[in-house]
Amino acid sequence: MPAEFRPKEFHVMEFAHHDEAAAFVAALSRFLDLPKLGAAGAAKPKKSGATAASKRKSRPAGTPKSKKSVAGSSNPKIEVWARSPVASEGVLLFLSATALAAAESAFSPVPVARTIKRDALPDECFLIVEGGVTPAWGAAEASARLSPP
Repeated sequence: MPAEFRPKEFHVMEFAHHDEAAAFVAALSRFLDLPKLGAAGAAKPKKSGATAASKRKSRPAGTPKSKKSVAGSSNPKIEVWARSPVASEGVLLFLSATALAAAESAFSPVPVARTIKRDALPDECFLIVEGGVTPAWGAAEASARLSPP
């Protein structure tokens, strides 16, 4: 990814237990994967009868409802890095601003401990969620991916 698209800072989330972090990562990966399913939901037939809601202008399928819809696996600025020494210890997740915005739109409130610059990411952390690359995971798969290589 070109340097101009790379996030400059990250928001730190601290999890006391590996399984909690894995559940969050799995839920976030599923949320980020939702736009792929959006077209299927848009294909459902509309109910008959004119209501105030049906008189409003409609959007083309796949168009975000608002600017808060920063989620979407195609957003290249979505990055989540992890520091997960061993499964029995806590986990640190480092969310880019767009990853945090996506998490907040799905799971608000999101407990952020602090914000750090990109160059302050720990050497032993690894990229776990990347916009446009990461598929939807279950908790077991997210847990396995959070385990250090």
